[in-house]
Amino acid sequence: MNNEALWLDGPGREPRVGTAELYEPGEDELLVKVMAIPVQPGEWKIREGLIPIPLKYPTIIGLGISGVVQKVGPGVTRFKPGDRIMSNTSGVLRGDYRFGAYQKFCLVPVALTSKIGETSFKEAANLSTAYAPTSALFLHLGLNRPQAGNRNENPTGEKVLIWGISSSLGGIAAQMAADAGYSVVGVASGRHAELAKSLRISSFVDRSSPEVVPTLTGLGPFKAVFAAADSAEDQIKIGEVLAAHGGGTFLSTMGVRNGVQLPQGVSGKFAQYIDDYLSPENRDFTQWVWWDYLEKAVSQGKLQSTPVEAKGDLSQTMAAWNALKAGEVSGKRLVICPNSE
Repeated sequence: MNNEALWLDGPGREPRVGTAELYEPGEDELLVKVMAIPVQPGEWKIREGLIPIPLKYPTIIGLGISGVVQKVGPGVTRFKPGDRIMSNTSGVLRGDYRFGAYQKFCLVPVALTSKIGETSFKEAANLSTAYAPTSALFLHLGLNRPQAGNRNENPTGEKVLIWGISSSLGGIAAQMAADAGYSVVGVASGRHAELAKSLRISSFVDRSSPEVVPTLTGLGPFKAVFAAADSAEDQIKIGEVLAAHGGGTFLSTMGVRNGVQLPQGVSGKFAQYIDDYLSPENRDFTQWVWWDYLEKAVSQGKLQSTPVEAKGDLSQTMAAWNALKAGEVSGKRLVICPNSE
């Protein structure tokens, strides 16, 4: 086995594909043959130095993967060579390129790994990003947890608003909230209406409609509001909806945009979700997410992936990042496949 990786040599520098060592897994670690990597918007910003994460160059970035276990570290009993898995490598936060996703073989932590059954690697790679909406909904927004792989047959009678439901994070969040017994109101561009309706939502609203604010106001109030993909203009509209119901807070993956003035009594907040899984105080939550809920939902095919598009091998990563930067990707997830299936 030979390893290759997409190396970053410094902020803003062109990435290069080059050789890398074949790592030895340590305690509670796995060596994984990487089959698919979900391309995420924050990655091109990390490459350009726009996100202030301290990195030691040269390095390898990327968080999500799906693949096949090649070797297990000391003390690992839950996984064995040959297991098909998805994982969050936590590489960027570790500052350790061995855990970076963009390579043919990488290390992953056992605690952030799920078996995927016969789910395709491309779909599982997309679903590995579920760590974000899971943390958003059940830690930061305080919603009831769903049962692993089963829809709650006792509706709560409460509604959850998900803005950007056609995004991968929004689509996953919608299914999770529905599984937990909430009625989900989804917002996205009208061209994604059919996709949105396949995600177990109760109502769909076109984000470009001139009536989006009064329509959502009429559908509220909302137990929680999650902005999975939102612009400054979107946040202003979310603020108006919340204000119409007496105020409240929405959770955004981007935080409140520069220049956005929210109505009195309305606030927006940001959370760095991956940090939640590295905190010792969240150990039980982390185990529930990766070894219970996600493992059963994904391996049993009960969590639907939004559409995925394979862009090619590691050499095509920059093209994928550029497409995201240019706003050319909507309603689907791009994936990179370092090793052909």
